[in-house]
Amino acid sequence: MSQAPTPVDGVYELGHALHVLDAEVHGFSAFDIERVERFWTFGDLHTSSAGFVLCLRDGRRTYLDFLHWHAFEQDEDFRIEVEFLDGGGTLPTFTSPEQPLGGWSDETSHLNKVFTG
Repeated sequence: MSQAPTPVDGVYELGHALHVLDAEVHGFSAFDIERVERFWTFGDLHTSSAGFVLCLRDGRRTYLDFLHWHAFEQDEDFRIEVEFLDGGGTLPTFTSPEQPLGGWSDETSHLNKVFTG
């Protein structure tokens, strides 16, 4: 079930991921993304995490998983992982695909402004 996001949910995580996304490493770049199909976010005192199902301009669908460890007295660190999905409504594989930490949301208009201007 989708949750209504705030106007900033996922913006930080998506922006950070787009900044480091590399076509040679991840199979596509930020310029290849047409839109965000759905997403989830979760944060606590130690981490920010998010996942984005992305529709690429060439028709492929992919899942981008983002995790950021917050720095207090150490270096910050983050990772992104990419999983290509089939063309249907398939979602990435989690322990519970229906409910990642932040709950799926298909309210993505605030995120898609990045790609539509």
